[in-house]
Amino acid sequence: MSAPVSAHPSVASPVQSAPTHPLRTVTQVAALLAVWFAADWLTRKLGWSISPGVLGLLAVLGVLLTGRAKVDWVKDGANWLLGELVLFFIPCVVAVVNYLPLFRREGVQLVIAVTAGTVLVMAATALAVHAGCRLERRLARLRGEPEGEH
Repeated sequence: MSAPVSAHPSVASPVQSAPTHPLRTVTQVAALLAVWFAADWLTRKLGWSISPGVLGLLAVLGVLLTGRAKVDWVKDGANWLLGELVLFFIPCVVAVVNYLPLFRREGVQLVIAVTAGTVLVMAATALAVHAGCRLERRLARLRGEPEGEH
């Protein structure tokens, strides 16, 4: 049984995550944005039809898997971006308001497509997270780290 999480913010608990440093988080978000802009420039320059986000993700994954960078170098920034992900969907809601006639005509098909896409993305994300956790546990065992430290 794990230790209870304290309701008082100044009392540390083993269950709570370590505090993040704002400057480090901003720097990591800037670095991730720089990777995205570089991937965007590269896809435009070479005329590739791949999304800059996917290319940037593959670049960061490659750098992490080869050991040229540590996960700690991007973890706080990535966690912040994921935590604020809902803000990136606000433009989508505004677009819905701008295109109401389209949604009146083709609304059912759009809802089905968006729902199916969302379910597929959620399933793919769950599988990727599960695979990542399994890989992290396997690597921790190979390094001889105790099971609960990651």
